[in-house]
Amino acid sequence: MKTFFCIFLFSFILMNTGLQAQIKRNLYTYQAAQVEFWYPNEWQIDEEDKVATLQNDDGSLSITFSIMEADQIEEALIELEAIIQTQLTQPNITTEPEIIELNGMMGVVSELEGSINGSPVQLGVFIVDSPQNVLLVLGMGHEQTLQKNNKVLDKIIKSIKPI
Repeated sequence: MKTFFCIFLFSFILMNTGLQAQIKRNLYTYQAAQVEFWYPNEWQIDEEDKVATLQNDDGSLSITFSIMEADQIEEALIELEAIIQTQLTQPNITTEPEIIELNGMMGVVSELEGSINGSPVQLGVFIVDSPQNVLLVLGMGHEQTLQKNNKVLDKIIKSIKPI
């Protein structure tokens, strides 16, 4: 019985350590904004020129993390409008901007739709006053892809926290 208990305890410790290592592997630190976030195993992340792009396995859905030039969220909203006008054809705000609190950081969230290169897309926009700068989190994909991955996207967004 003592041997069984020792083996069980050792197995539990190994399993728990493996789980903690798995969770650590799935945390990404975005130094430019001094935040970290969780992402799924099968997703890929790439950072270039202080822009981190997270994509699902087939590339049909992406979340981009970038720093805005603005010092405050109000200024960032004006900057975002200029960015959207140059990148998105026929942009349409589908939800009114809403003030949110995300793990102690204040922000604004909204949803848009439009098209990029003739292809219709849905966008989720989060502008967060991160510890370092104003952080823009932009999720983009087709409506069906977004609906299919809604729980994962929610988990990624809710995991964004200051480091």
